[in-house]
Amino acid sequence: MELFLVIAFSLPLVYLAVQLRALCRWEGLARKLAWLSALAAVVYVAKFAIDVSVDPTSHNLLPFELIVVSLIGLAYLGVCALGRKVAAWLG
Repeated sequence: MELFLVIAFSLPLVYLAVQLRALCRWEGLARKLAWLSALAAVVYVAKFAIDVSVDPTSHNLLPFELIVVSLIGLAYLGVCALGRKVAAWLG
């Protein structure tokens, strides 16, 4: 159980680190696409705050939500990174 919680609460930190790295190092269209992921994360956090303020029990499965949202964000950034590499390879 403890390992699951460590993974659940550290995965968003990994996503945040990858997101910041992409925003700082990428240029052009890739950076704009990375901003979409950051915007989605901000919208999720805002929705979470609103939901919890209305009903404190609305996010009882928060560790699972953090895992899913972080994995989706990491997968999206991975696809963006792959597209960036392919675009560089094609010239």
